[in-house]
Amino acid sequence: MKPMSHSTYLRLQFLRQIFWDVNEKLKVLATLTFSDLAAFVPELLSQLHIEGLCHGNLSGDEAINISKIFQNTLSGQTLSVEARHGERVLCIPHGANFIRSVRVKNDLEENSVVEVYFPVEQDIGKDSTRLRAITDLFSNIIEEPCFDQLRTKEQLGYTVDSSPRMTYRLLAYCFRVMSSKYSPVYLQSRIDNFIDGLSALLDGLEEETFEHHKSGLIAQKLEKDPSLSYQTGDYWSQITDKRYMFDMSKLEAEELRTVGKEDVISWYNAYIRSSSPTRRRLAIHVYGCNSDIAEAAKLQEQSWTAIDDVESLKGSSQFYPSLC
Repeated sequence: MKPMSHSTYLRLQFLRQIFWDVNEKLKVLATLTFSDLAAFVPELLSQLHIEGLCHGNLSGDEAINISKIFQNTLSGQTLSVEARHGERVLCIPHGANFIRSVRVKNDLEENSVVEVYFPVEQDIGKDSTRLRAITDLFSNIIEEPCFDQLRTKEQLGYTVDSSPRMTYRLLAYCFRVMSSKYSPVYLQSRIDNFIDGLSALLDGLEEETFEHHKSGLIAQKLEKDPSLSYQTGDYWSQITDKRYMFDMSKLEAEELRTVGKEDVISWYNAYIRSSSPTRRRLAIHVYGCNSDIAEAAKLQEQSWTAIDDVESLKGSSQFYPSLC
């Protein structure tokens, strides 16, 4: 597992209430037989809930006929609403600073990764569209300064990015750096330094520049999808997320027209700024072979809570209601 994939894996392992570890899967897989699979398939198909998407050059009647093929072929009983799978995501308490430090999977891997994840809010309710729009606008404003500072000027590593995250309808913001030169402890300090400097960056943003970012993002959201398959992917994500908001980009563009600079500053002050009592933070540190994981102890002296036993922590934590 590559370091970037490893950090994402560990973040999801922390956030998801039910998560089957890859090593556990491998152990079970080694014992499975064909007869086990043959016995499982009828059980799997005995109760079903089917949702589908027909998109393109076909009529409503044709779409219904296609759906009937699946209904007739997969003729199991209807899976009750209560029995349908729902993902629940951990609700990190306000003011919490969790950190997970691990070694790379490959002992010869030189790259280290730091991923810093800031939960925002669950994506539900009348204010959710506005919150997504503000989050995207914040990202649009800081994306270039983030890359310029951490990648170009400080040359921390080849990969530097910052962007929103949507994890089973939990909106969040994330910073990531991968480096073969510096340890995760140092990378964390530079990310923190950049985040602390965002207050001055946002306060000093001229109104004309702010409007340029806003109009550019509105235009981006109103652009036609480059292909049918791309648009299908957007529609399908609305189904899998159980949001069914097939004009989401248009609604976000409309919401952006009413967003002011003070809204972005308030968002930053609430969810990202270090002095905010409502800020929540999860850091994933993956140590390459050139870095000493013993350095992780330094961060525990800086109000971080180390995660040694993920399942134990989840057992005593609260989770958001399932939305998808």
